[in-house]
Amino acid sequence: MKLFRSIAAVILAAVLIAGAAGCTTPTDGGEAPAEDGTLTLHALQYELENQTVDFENQWFYKELEAKTGVHIEWEVVKDADWNQRMNLMFVSGEYPDIIIRPNDYLNVEEYGVTQGILVPLDDYLEENMPNYYSRLGMNNVKDSLVSSDGKMYTIGNLTAQNINHDGSFYINKMWLDALGMEIPETLDELTEVLIAFRDEIPGLLGIENVLPMSAADLIHQTQGVYTHFAMFGVPLQRWVYAAITGDQTVVFPGEMEGFRAACEWLNMCYQENLLDKESITQDSNAWLAKMNAGQVGFTTYLRLINAALDQEIQDQFVSILPPASEYGVSVPRVMEIPTYGAALTIANEHIEETLQWLDAQMETETMMVSVNGPIQEGGPIEPTMKINDAGKYEILYVPENNGLYDIVPVYHGQFFAPGDYYFDIYEMPPHRVERFESSKMYEEAGVLEPYGYEFLQKLTRPLLSSDEQIEQARIFDTLHTMMQETISNFITGGVTDENFQQFLDNAKSAGVEEYIATYQRAYDALIGK
Repeated sequence: MKLFRSIAAVILAAVLIAGAAGCTTPTDGGEAPAEDGTLTLHALQYELENQTVDFENQWFYKELEAKTGVHIEWEVVKDADWNQRMNLMFVSGEYPDIIIRPNDYLNVEEYGVTQGILVPLDDYLEENMPNYYSRLGMNNVKDSLVSSDGKMYTIGNLTAQNINHDGSFYINKMWLDALGMEIPETLDELTEVLIAFRDEIPGLLGIENVLPMSAADLIHQTQGVYTHFAMFGVPLQRWVYAAITGDQTVVFPGEMEGFRAACEWLNMCYQENLLDKESITQDSNAWLAKMNAGQVGFTTYLRLINAALDQEIQDQFVSILPPASEYGVSVPRVMEIPTYGAALTIANEHIEETLQWLDAQMETETMMVSVNGPIQEGGPIEPTMKINDAGKYEILYVPENNGLYDIVPVYHGQFFAPGDYYFDIYEMPPHRVERFESSKMYEEAGVLEPYGYEFLQKLTRPLLSSDEQIEQARIFDTLHTMMQETISNFITGGVTDENFQQFLDNAKSAGVEEYIATYQRAYDALIGK
């Protein structure tokens, strides 16, 4: 069976020719082409914590290797270990040829602009990545990929979906109905519901170990404890410890009016057994097991459909607006801006071939297959996609229990689809429509922060000098550790005037004033442009 169509033939033939013409002795940056022309590259590959992908033997990459003549030696690193492995790599000087899907942050200024460990790609893209290059000018997506020196050190990853937030709020409607209670709209109403879940659901429904509210670790952007600060008007997320208010002032979330109140409410929930006491430390798998065991009443998550929840559990929950405190609601707003797809290091002596291998994955059908599964008969499973009467790719079905990861990379591969390109080729499936409908509801209700954090994290980057970006990254690392430790302590141990003042003093010592001032200058320059 053939996975890819002839549209990629020219690119793939070029890879084979380039590989066969390469050097004849192994290098630190990959092995010389074998007698059959196969080129071997070493890839450091990010992997989601709750998935296990056999990259070496996966059907998609087997097909890709057959078509491109490029073999990958995979070094797979889980989310929890990724930052440590990245730091070790940069310190040791032992670099892979390619870094694929770095999780949330790759310090391009430090390792690209300043140290020169990452390769600037601008001069190679038009010739070696025609699929990617043809989309790079759409929807202004290129802006967020440019570094302070005006160069691009990463290949972008983007899936336009018309969404505006990550985690949605969900409540167990079956439990509410059993109690005769309405969906809570305020924080006080939510607290009453959580108490009723704790006290009455075990007797009413015979459910053991009821968890009125549960989360999956502290900082996870869709189901972490951080998401609940939104109910107190604090758009707290782990990507950057700064927020932009309605009057376009950059502020530190820890100094926002509702921050202390959020910590105090979460501490109350912790002490009163309304919050699952493992929420701060458990991973997504542990949280998911509790969800599918029918133990949880209130949580946040990416979506219900096609998200590892059993159908019975999906049917119990409904999406709701975040219950509002006296401080209002402010859910972190997301923008459809590219994240990191891949970066090449100076160890790579086959830059053109590597980029051609990446671009082969961005040929339209190949890219769609990488996320959604096969479109043709005779593959490892029945086709999961078709081309409909409108000429768009349409999902036929989604294998249960995240079964797609057995044959295609899904999240872990290369995907670059700005809106002007994507909406012309793709019929959105039910789980994408679900997220769009949630986003529409949140926008219409006015519960999103006015300006997303990506203005600061990504769009201001070209307006900061390399030294400023390195200093911002240094302060962020200190704040990130401090915020996690402090919030955990507040939730488990309580908040006092003394320890809250100590928190503010620690933030000041960490450089938060400089951090905020630098982002304010860059943001002012951005809106000036």
